Amino acid sequence: MRKNDILGLGLMVFAFFLGAGNLIFPPWAGQLSGENLWLSLTGFLATDVGLSLLAIIAIAMAGSAENLTRDIPGVLALAFWMAAYIIIGPAFAVPRTSVVAYEVGILPWLGGESPLYLALYSIIFFSVVAWLCVFPGRLITIVGKILTPVLATVLGAICIAMMLEPEIVLGPGQGAWAEHAMLEGAVQGYLTMDTLGALAFGIVIAASVRRFGVTDRGAIIKYTIMASLIAGIGLSLVYLGLFYLGGISREIVPDARNGGHILSIMVTHLLGDAGQIALSVVITLACLTTAVGVTTSFGDHFHHRWPKVGYRFWVMSVSFLSMIVANAGLNTLLKVSIPVVVAIYPVAIMIIFAEILRQKVVVTSRCMQVALAVVFGFSCLDGLNAAGLMGAESFVHSIPLFDNGLGWLIPGLLVILAGWIVRLPELFSRKRSA
Repeated sequence: MRKNDILGLGLMVFAFFLGAGNLIFPPWAGQLSGENLWLSLTGFLATDVGLSLLAIIAIAMAGSAENLTRDIPGVLALAFWMAAYIIIGPAFAVPRTSVVAYEVGILPWLGGESPLYLALYSIIFFSVVAWLCVFPGRLITIVGKILTPVLATVLGAICIAMMLEPEIVLGPGQGAWAEHAMLEGAVQGYLTMDTLGALAFGIVIAASVRRFGVTDRGAIIKYTIMASLIAGIGLSLVYLGLFYLGGISREIVPDARNGGHILSIMVTHLLGDAGQIALSVVITLACLTTAVGVTTSFGDHFHHRWPKVGYRFWVMSVSFLSMIVANAGLNTLLKVSIPVVVAIYPVAIMIIFAEILRQKVVVTSRCMQVALAVVFGFSCLDGLNAAGLMGAESFVHSIPLFDNGLGWLIPGLLVILAGWIVRLPELFSRKRSA
C-alpha cells in the first residue's frame, strides 16, 4: 500500500469512531476531574483509544469474528455477538447518535425542550440513516471525506480560542474524581463503547486492506496497525482538546447536565453563533456517519448469519428501533447503558487480550473458558453495582477495584496466569524434545 492509501485508511478508521460518545464523555470527564484532568485523560485514552486499536489488531490476527470467539462454546459465542451488536446497535449506541446530534446541534437553536422536537428530529435522522444504508452510494464517501477536514477546522478553532482565554485555575476533582481520577477516566473510556464498535468494524477495516491487493496475513496486520495508529493519534488529539474544554467550563457551565450540554455552551462562548453553526453541522454529520456505519455492520453481520433474512430487513429494523429508543433522551440512555456496558465490556477485553497474547504465549482454550466465566461473573456484579443494586455494606465492596467498576480485572488475570503456570512443565519438556 502507498502512503496515501494508508493515510486514507487511517482517516476512514478515525471517521468510524468519531461519534456521539467520543464527543460527550471527554468534556464531562474534564469538568469533573478538574486539576486531575491529565490523570483522567490518561485513563480515558487507555480504555478508549488503546483498547479500540487492540480490538482492530486482534480481529486482523484472528481473521474473522468467529475465530476471535473460538474459546466460547457455540451458543454462548452467538449470544456474545448478539449482545455486542444490540448494545452498539438499536439498544444504546445508535439511538445515542441521534440524541447527541439533537441536543448539541439542534436544541441550542430552539426556544426550549420538547419531546415533540426530539421525536420529529429522530424520525428525520433515522429516515436518512435507513436510506443511506439501503441505498449506499457515493454520498457516504463524500460525507466521510468532507467530515474530517471540517471537524479538524472546527476543533482547531476551538483550541485556538481556548488558548486566547484568560488563564483558568482548574479546581479540585469532584467526588471520586478527587482520589481515583485515572480509574474514573478509564471507566468513562468504557462508556464510549468504542471497543465493541472496533470488534464490529475490524472485519471491515481488514477487508479494506485486502481491496488494495494485499493477501499476506502479516502484511494485512501491519497495514491495519499503521492505519489504526493514525486514527489513534487523531482521536487522542480530539480528546485532549475536549478534556481541557471541560476543565475550563466549571464557572461557565456550573449546572451542566451532560457532556453534550458543556460542548454546546462552551463552543458558543468561545466562537459565538458562527461556532455553534459549524458545531451543529459537524456533530450532525459525525453522528450520522457513525449511525450509518454501525447500522450497516449490524445488517451485514446478521444477514451473513441468517442469509434467508434480507439485509434491508435488518437495517430498517435497526433504524426503526433506534428511533423509538432515542426518544428516551440522552440522560436516560446513559443511565441505562452504564450497567450493561460495564457487564459485557470485560468479556470483550479478555477476548481481545487473549488473541494478542497467543502470538507469544500458549493459552489453552480451557484456561480461557474458565477465565471468561470468572470475568463475566465479576463483571455482572460490577454491572449490578453500577445500577445501584448493591448495598453499601455488601461484601462485594471488599473486592479490589470493585468500586471503580474493575472488580473483574485481578481475578481474570490470576486465572490466565495460573493456567499458564500449570502448562510450564509441559512447555519445557516440548522444547527439550525439539
